[in-house]
Amino acid sequence: MKSTTMHPFIGHDKLQTSLGRACHLGNLPTGVLLHGPPGVGKQHLALWIAQVLLCSHKTPTGPCMVCKSCCLSLKVEHPDLHWFFPVSRPKNTGPNHLSTALDSLISKREDFLRPTSAHTELQGIYLATIKYLRKQVYKRPSMSPSQVFILGDAQAMVSRDSSSEAANALLKVLEEPPSDTFFLITCDILKRLPATIISRTIPIHLPGLPTSKVKNFLMQNLEIEEKQADKAARLSRGSIGRSLGFLTENETEGTLELARQRSFKFLNACLQTNRTLIYEEAIKLSGTPSRILGPTIDSLGDALRDLALFILEDQDKIINTDTIKFLEGKCSKWNIHPRSITESFGYLDEAKEQMDSNINTQLIITNLLINVQEKLSERSK
Repeated sequence: MKSTTMHPFIGHDKLQTSLGRACHLGNLPTGVLLHGPPGVGKQHLALWIAQVLLCSHKTPTGPCMVCKSCCLSLKVEHPDLHWFFPVSRPKNTGPNHLSTALDSLISKREDFLRPTSAHTELQGIYLATIKYLRKQVYKRPSMSPSQVFILGDAQAMVSRDSSSEAANALLKVLEEPPSDTFFLITCDILKRLPATIISRTIPIHLPGLPTSKVKNFLMQNLEIEEKQADKAARLSRGSIGRSLGFLTENETEGTLELARQRSFKFLNACLQTNRTLIYEEAIKLSGTPSRILGPTIDSLGDALRDLALFILEDQDKIINTDTIKFLEGKCSKWNIHPRSITESFGYLDEAKEQMDSNINTQLIITNLLINVQEKLSERSK
């Protein structure tokens, strides 16, 4: 596995202190479920908890940072630290060889702590993954008295292309865990997990971070210049992981920035007297998997929100500050009622639900933009 070092855990200081003390006193539950928006630090916190649990000289405030266990944990190379997260289903692999192929992917785990963005391939936590986890659970620790299992993005166990059997298999381990074994599970939305899994753990919520903390992290840890850091932090929704998707690296714009730009093209198409631009934007999506539209639809929601804020003359809360002139131009031509904008959000939710089905991408976007266009026109003069 590729060696790496974790960035420091940012924010949630009180929670981190409480969890560190629980680890030191031996009071940490065997199952902890960290949930909150993508990119707020759930994976980082889980890895930090694992480091404390495996530390040879842990203190009330956390790991000692100097023992052999700490050094290995920082590189995610500790033999008793097992980390699992969604992987892409192997291509050209028959059912008889799927388990072996997934085992190979799981053991690599090279692309972790990745930015929150759209995946071009469908990812899931498959039954083979949980079988691999269970096989490791019943082995004795190699180096420390305890062993820790991290299951990231656990909601992927119940996605349409993952097996519901994976959640059932995990439940069996959580119900009767071996002694000195800890499970740290992360998920974005708590209700996406089966109630049986939630009931076997202690749920802990991580909210979004203040914009100022996201900006400071980008400037201090990644050396991003202030203007770009400020823009990314404003768009981050309190998520460091999400903010990374708005950065430009090697003259290549981030995936979330590209989604944001497309969302304003969608909004522009909605604010026309005909549907020509709507059809043109939909045609551009030919062959695009529907699942990667999520960030664009989310960004369209932000664009609509900013439009409402401009109409209400509350510009200080606008997050897409570089689009003020665009919003001003549209509002000078369209007399849009803020309530029409609020009522259009339901169409965005419908479109995101359709993404989980096999509905054609162009059809999803065409229907979405036509519905939004009609809604915005209802109260316009």
